[in-house]
Amino acid sequence: MIRRKKEERKRTKIEKRVDALPTAELLTWNEQALYSIGRNLSTWQKSHDSFYLEEARIGAEVVHAIMNSLSERAIK
Repeated sequence: MIRRKKEERKRTKIEKRVDALPTAELLTWNEQALYSIGRNLSTWQKSHDSFYLEEARIGAEVVHAIMNSLSERAIK
């Protein structure tokens, strides 16, 4: 059986920041990101300015990184 090396992917700035924060701060940051996503999507619907859509996308990446980190912490 041949085993292949698992390719290491580079961690994003968001992932590095999330890993450095304590859980309580992550929960606060998550709430703020969720609010920001909703606000930016609402503004984008009215103005169709792609800036707000991009901000919502970045907020979604933050929420995803936080949820992954919280899941890993819960397993440990």
